[in-house]
Amino acid sequence: MVNDKKQDENSKELPNTGVLTKREIEERLNIDIGESLSLVITPSPDEIDRDSVDLSLGNYFFVPRSHRSPCFIPGISNPLHLYHEQYVPLGSYLVLPAHHTVLGATLEYIKLPTDVSGEILTKSSWARTFVTMETAPWIHPLYRGCLTLEIANVSNTPVVLYPGIKIAQLILLKTTCDEKELDHEDEIEGTYIGPVRPEPAELKNPESSLGQLGVNEHDVVYPDDDYFGNKEFRLHVAARLEKIGYQIKPPSETT
Repeated sequence: MVNDKKQDENSKELPNTGVLTKREIEERLNIDIGESLSLVITPSPDEIDRDSVDLSLGNYFFVPRSHRSPCFIPGISNPLHLYHEQYVPLGSYLVLPAHHTVLGATLEYIKLPTDVSGEILTKSSWARTFVTMETAPWIHPLYRGCLTLEIANVSNTPVVLYPGIKIAQLILLKTTCDEKELDHEDEIEGTYIGPVRPEPAELKNPESSLGQLGVNEHDVVYPDDDYFGNKEFRLHVAARLEKIGYQIKPPSETT
């Protein structure tokens, strides 16, 4: 009897966390959109699995292209130079060559509740054709927007992608949160909020991270024409850095 009481007390202390079931997902979808605990997936899923929701491929893609500079420098180079945008209407298709990747997005627009996180995974049927979602899989509470998908074809055969096909699955997990947090649903933070198309990377300058490790900003070395033989590129990078207050030294002065 004593052990039973202890078990009851311990069970009450355990937070109500875990993967949302089909019933819980449907209940959240039926909560008014203005409530902090509501879940929104639109277009509405036509079928919900016992513990996940299938997501479809959207119409917009960022197709990789050769960068016009010798290299891409995080936080300095413009990420949009890495891609060109392509719209593919429903009924048409995009060919993803072997060993190539493309940025896509879900057709569905998603609003996560205050107390729910998400994880997006490749549907097993697609994974068995060696197509994977090389995506940042974790979705934080309060996320709004379509989900960007880094789609990789790691097979030796080109694959045809049709917008509208079911390509990923969303796992929803209940998280613990203070009751006070439920009153702050409009305080949304994050790098990628509210997108309806694929979003390019937003990267910080290297000195932003290295500075936290004690590296002096003036000791951060950037590619120079001594490495790439491209004076125009060096001048472009130097001009960008000098605008934000950095002194540029050639490699001979930093070694």
